[in-house]
Amino acid sequence: MKFVRSIFLCIVFALALGIFPSAALAEETTVEGAAITGLDAQPLVETREMLPGDVAPDPGWPDEAYLDGSMSTSAVFSPRLTAPTTDNDYFFSKNIFYLAGYGMPNCTAYAWGRAYEILGSKPRLSNGNANQFWGYNQNSGAYPYGTTPKLGAILCWDGNSYGHVAVVEKIEGNRVTVSESSWSGSFFYTNTFTAGSEDSVSVGGFQGYIYIDDFDPEVPPDTTPPTITNARITDVNDDGFTITCDVTDTDSGIDSVYFPTWTDANGQDDIIWHRASISGNTASFRVLYSQHNNEFGTYSVHVYAYDKAGNSSATALSLSAQKSITCSYQTHIQDIFWQDWKTNGQTSGTSGESKRLEAIGIRLDNMGYDLGIEYRTHIQNIGWEEDWKHEPEVSGTTNQGLRLEAIKIRLTGADAYRYDVYYRVHAENVGWLDWAKNGGSSGTEGFGYRLEAIEVIVVPTGSPAPGATIRAFQSNH
Repeated sequence: MKFVRSIFLCIVFALALGIFPSAALAEETTVEGAAITGLDAQPLVETREMLPGDVAPDPGWPDEAYLDGSMSTSAVFSPRLTAPTTDNDYFFSKNIFYLAGYGMPNCTAYAWGRAYEILGSKPRLSNGNANQFWGYNQNSGAYPYGTTPKLGAILCWDGNSYGHVAVVEKIEGNRVTVSESSWSGSFFYTNTFTAGSEDSVSVGGFQGYIYIDDFDPEVPPDTTPPTITNARITDVNDDGFTITCDVTDTDSGIDSVYFPTWTDANGQDDIIWHRASISGNTASFRVLYSQHNNEFGTYSVHVYAYDKAGNSSATALSLSAQKSITCSYQTHIQDIFWQDWKTNGQTSGTSGESKRLEAIGIRLDNMGYDLGIEYRTHIQNIGWEEDWKHEPEVSGTTNQGLRLEAIKIRLTGADAYRYDVYYRVHAENVGWLDWAKNGGSSGTEGFGYRLEAIEVIVVPTGSPAPGATIRAFQSNH
């Protein structure tokens, strides 16, 4: 009979062990005004509850014994939102509560270990029960304290005979998140509440916060790449060109900008990663053709911007780099006859004198390219000339008193694709018309208006027009 009774008592005791901790945990997770999350299962570690008056004896190790080359600390606070593993020395093999048999789940073992983990050295906290942490710190003067939450602070309550301690992990506005452990609850969990409501959280009896150190909040890693805008190529001449872009990075800041540049000729045998100079938000570099085998033709330019976190952005540009071509032109003017040669957009003719252009000649310095120029004019009483003229021929008439009314100009030769020719005229009763291009008509037809002046310029293909191009020719037909 005694044997049966013993068996019955053992079964009841085993059931009690399985039921009551779960009930305590259920009560712990429904504290009014708090949101408890991140519950983690207890690892298989032997431990016992810390009762009132219990003390974890200090093993008496020197401070150096608590230091380890694998342990590190930082002025930037990193929150713990998951349970430590059993190979974590802060909470286990070098934790005085664990060594005394009061390891997790116990709030004291956790808070002491978390303080150890934050500091990277042995904390000067109580080795007694949770309700002794506050008084011990006040008497020892180990750390400052107060009632305002701070990162890494030890939060203390003495609302029952055991008390409770937790560690502040995050502060977002007036919401405070703490990490903790509880003998009657979970091995590890987090609890979020409103600052000022500490007395209604956990066991109650809010005492305050022990400030083990001052920490900066953890800064989220910068994963946003820099922004590149307004990438452009300017100041193109016979020596080179300038690459410019605007770069911004609001997180870690711009570290460097590179302009890898190469020509189409012979692949990338001349590629150079030009490092830009940065002034404010503008990065720029002057590329010289001499750096790239003095080659002309198509240049490929990539723009790479790097921030201080290692993120990067890129964009691409291209340029048809050509030698500058000098275009010269000479006009025959009423009562003036042949005027001196003008070049590259200079005005040939007159304005405000009511004098007609009667003839024109145009020539190029082709810089060794297979490149020529030809032109035809619309003449009073004749209309458009049938044949295109080219140097040294003259288009128009002389000594006949006939006005020019319109003109067409175009480039010839195998290298004509490398350049564009732009031209505009000043017409009677109209003034300056817009720019025509590559054989388009410039002037008037059917009005009897004389041309009075002209400007001509040759630029590399793809260069911006010298001005507006919408109204280059007017016809009355």
